[in-house]
Amino acid sequence: MLLLPPTDEIRHRVVRWTACLVPFIALFIGCSREGPSPAYVARVGSVELREADLAGTADSLARVRGRSMAFINEWVVSELLYQEAQRRGMADSDQLRKQLEATRKRLAVEALLEKEVYGGGADDVHDEEVAGSFKKNVSAFTLREDVARVSYALFSERDEANQFRASILRGSSWEDAVAACERDSVHGRELRAVARNQYFTQATLFPDELWKLARSLPKEEVSYAVKTAAGYYVLTVHGIKHVGETPEFEFVKDEVRERLLIERRRARYEQLVSDLRTRHKVEVNPGVADTAGGIGD
Repeated sequence: MLLLPPTDEIRHRVVRWTACLVPFIALFIGCSREGPSPAYVARVGSVELREADLAGTADSLARVRGRSMAFINEWVVSELLYQEAQRRGMADSDQLRKQLEATRKRLAVEALLEKEVYGGGADDVHDEEVAGSFKKNVSAFTLREDVARVSYALFSERDEANQFRASILRGSSWEDAVAACERDSVHGRELRAVARNQYFTQATLFPDELWKLARSLPKEEVSYAVKTAAGYYVLTVHGIKHVGETPEFEFVKDEVRERLLIERRRARYEQLVSDLRTRHKVEVNPGVADTAGGIGD
């Protein structure tokens, strides 16, 4: 059902009418206790909203949205407008039939493509394929911005940040130092965030002080505690690649996989269209289309 949205004034007026109408319906239902209760929740003319129609209308919080007066109000208003459109002959117009047919075709095509092009296990791209594609097309992934592989720990207090740094300087690995801090019932509460061997660019590593530090810090050296508005960071850089260099495979792995997936789907789409062209007779008359103004140069 295709409905043009009413203006704000009409919408507000309809909602007010509906708000008055539904309580009277509920009152009527509540007062009719001598016989069996009606099988509908609401009715507009001869069209009824039944309890069974409310199934599957749960919202994202799993509450039954259909049982709320708001949903019933929406249904009543929608039905009032639709019946008025029917009365005026708008529900069976040539334009509406064309729109419905176009929508039906679009949904049918989407269902076909979902099954034949996008769906199924054919979309599985194995790690070996991804690595092989990266090696063959390594020049296509040349970096356009600097990328740093970084680990950091964010603390709310300077003392905890300095203790964490000291433990690493005494020989603990980054992971061991983080694990020890997380186990500590006192100092662990001051640990706000951790990044483990993650890739960052200037746009993703913030505040700015961290990116400046990552650009200048020697590889695997542990920084001092950096004060920021969020707290105190301790940071180490495992590697950095600059503009024009080849990135590490792990940084572009997902991009390579996505490219392979797109190529695979494009090939399946082209094969599907090719098979259909051989199966069906296709005729195109550009001259007629040109006359109708449908095709330009």
